[in-house]
Amino acid sequence: MIEGPPLLFGEVLFDCFNDGEIALGGAPFNVAWHLQGLGVTPLLVTRVGSDQRGSVVLRLMQERGMPVAGVQLDPERPTGVVAVQLKAGEPEYNILPEQAYDYIDTSQALACLQTARPGLIYHGSLALRSAVSRAALAHLLAESALPAFLDLNIREPWWDAAQTIPLLRRATWVKLNASELDCAMHGRFEDLAAQQQAAQELFVQCELQMLVVSRGAEGGFMVLPEGIVEGRPAPAGTVVDTVGAGDAFSAVLIAGLLRGEAPQAMLDRAIAVAAGVCRHRGATPEDSTLYRLDAAG
Repeated sequence: MIEGPPLLFGEVLFDCFNDGEIALGGAPFNVAWHLQGLGVTPLLVTRVGSDQRGSVVLRLMQERGMPVAGVQLDPERPTGVVAVQLKAGEPEYNILPEQAYDYIDTSQALACLQTARPGLIYHGSLALRSAVSRAALAHLLAESALPAFLDLNIREPWWDAAQTIPLLRRATWVKLNASELDCAMHGRFEDLAAQQQAAQELFVQCELQMLVVSRGAEGGFMVLPEGIVEGRPAPAGTVVDTVGAGDAFSAVLIAGLLRGEAPQAMLDRAIAVAAGVCRHRGATPEDSTLYRLDAAG
């Protein structure tokens, strides 16, 4: 088990779908939302605009019982917005530049270490497109010396291949999907055997404690020092969209790490909950039954 709550660093934004629907999202926010649903209270370190959307973020977090002490207010830049187009159920993102989450303040972020005394730090890679937020995370990691859970969340064109390996090497646990594994290992690994070999190589190169690859409807697998754990695919269901499914997957893994759960149980439940999210529109459904799903669905 890990003592202390998880500190989640990065973006919060609104996913604006091409059919006019709007949903709150951003990988760190999504993970925080799901952790709260799983009974783990997270501290989200992010930045929103002093605008109507920023007020909505704060209100919804408070209604869900999530702390807002780590949410910074930016007087100049807007709360993040992403245009999402769904094609055959798969999302394509148009992520706008110069958003509030690109300017997370270092001193305000560091103050959260003293008040929350977290047990781990979660982060993705989108907020790190900005030098300001990148510096804030670097200081958090350096001054806390906490283990890091990294979910790459690669979004074109907002990622830098040169930064990827240092992020991976600093991490303790890494979660990525099959296409992100391709990017990280500069190849194309289409079948399970090739993906597992590439993942094992990355695991060794970066001296990780755990590397998890999600494979959508085909389940996923986990690389550990003692070998590979394969997760069972979740029962088939109606897919509304896959936005945020990977974030739910990460949240279950983080909750499992904090609670000291067995790897197989943790992985199977992560797959089941991620599949459940796919049956809802948007990344932050309010259906509490999601968090009671297990491998049987």
